[in-house]
Amino acid sequence: MPEDSPPDLPLVEVGRYARLSQAKERALVVSAMELPHWIVREGRAFTLRVEPPAQAQVAQELEKFEIEQTQRVVPVEEPPLPKIETLSLYVAAWFLGTCWFAQNVMPPGWQAKGEAVSRLIVRDGEWWRALTALVLHGDTLHLVVNLVSGLLFSAFVLPRFGTGMTWLLIALSGFFGNLANACFYQSTSHNSIGSSTAVFGALGLLVSSDFIARFASPTTRSRWQLVLPVGAGLALLAYLGVGEEEQSHTDYMAHLWGFIAGLLLGGVAAVWRVREWVGTAAQRSLALVAPLLILGAWWFALTRPH
Repeated sequence: MPEDSPPDLPLVEVGRYARLSQAKERALVVSAMELPHWIVREGRAFTLRVEPPAQAQVAQELEKFEIEQTQRVVPVEEPPLPKIETLSLYVAAWFLGTCWFAQNVMPPGWQAKGEAVSRLIVRDGEWWRALTALVLHGDTLHLVVNLVSGLLFSAFVLPRFGTGMTWLLIALSGFFGNLANACFYQSTSHNSIGSSTAVFGALGLLVSSDFIARFASPTTRSRWQLVLPVGAGLALLAYLGVGEEEQSHTDYMAHLWGFIAGLLLGGVAAVWRVREWVGTAAQRSLALVAPLLILGAWWFALTRPH
């Protein structure tokens, strides 16, 4: 630390600074050398002084310090995410609502053709059931819960991947999640319906994209900064996605597989920075792919002879 007052013997100046904080910062360099030093105010300036025998050694270390200061990498802040495009959220709500209406007005046998029956998906190769089941629900409460949570998670994912890519990734997360769930239950007569697999896929997309964004920035690459999105995602998965399956009919394994599928797809999309290379026109086209995939899967389900 700088001495309180200069000694009687002559001192030499090794630096002159406009602010006291600058002088104290350089004084730390001299302190690390275990050499006596003083900060003296001269008018509006602050001078750093040392004993004459230490002048050359201190000047050399201060020169290295100044070079390091000029070469210090200034962290580049990520540009702010664009605003949430709410139109697609209304369209998604309308689409699921329309599917719920159709489910209630169509003949009873119609629903059975779209349910995610594990044995039929794995044994008979009826892959389309992994998509058709995403728009079937057990009752109005089932629909509302999935709709609210799904739109909430999707709203946070939309700025990260763009409108079209977001909905495509969510649909694919639900699809691959249901396929994995069918493989897990292939030796049983497990039956699953609901968009919750895609809902937790959206949560997985959000977690992995936030993790990649934090890892890419030197300012947020610390251990606790990286643990935060993963911990929050697992907490939401545990709180919203796990229940007493026998009592609530919660298909917690479908939620888990959807979450894992979202993690993987979101991680790949984030590493490839799809938001940057998928243009506006392509995003609009991709926005149609997700509902077309589901409608196409229903065409397979309804036209295939049984």
